[in-house]
Amino acid sequence: MRFDLPVDVGTFEIPDDWWHFAEMEHFRPSPGGYYPYKIRPENDIDVVPITDIEPPRRDPGVPMLKKFKMMPVLFAFQSPECALPAVEVYLATSGPYRFTVHNGFHRFYASVAAGYKHLPVLICEPLDL
Repeated sequence: MRFDLPVDVGTFEIPDDWWHFAEMEHFRPSPGGYYPYKIRPENDIDVVPITDIEPPRRDPGVPMLKKFKMMPVLFAFQSPECALPAVEVYLATSGPYRFTVHNGFHRFYASVAAGYKHLPVLICEPLDL
């Protein structure tokens, strides 16, 4: 299945057999426009438009999506008992986006494919090493 990235910046694919095995053909996003996320009292989670997040990229030659990471996300979207962690992001330092993904590559792409318009995010401070 081919999906459009937000703001017309390209497309990406999730293999048809993954999509069908996860029974995503008739999936409809939950009310509110974002997936159910784990609430952690020690973290402030924000819900932001997906269009505010730069689509993460892989290095050339590295497969974009991994089945063992994508399938649990797609299954979690449909499970009433399952909540996923928020996507960890950094504040963008330049460019048209407010955020860049630090941890949540597959959650980002699965959310776009599933039709979510927002993402729960945890804004992280970059480590200065």
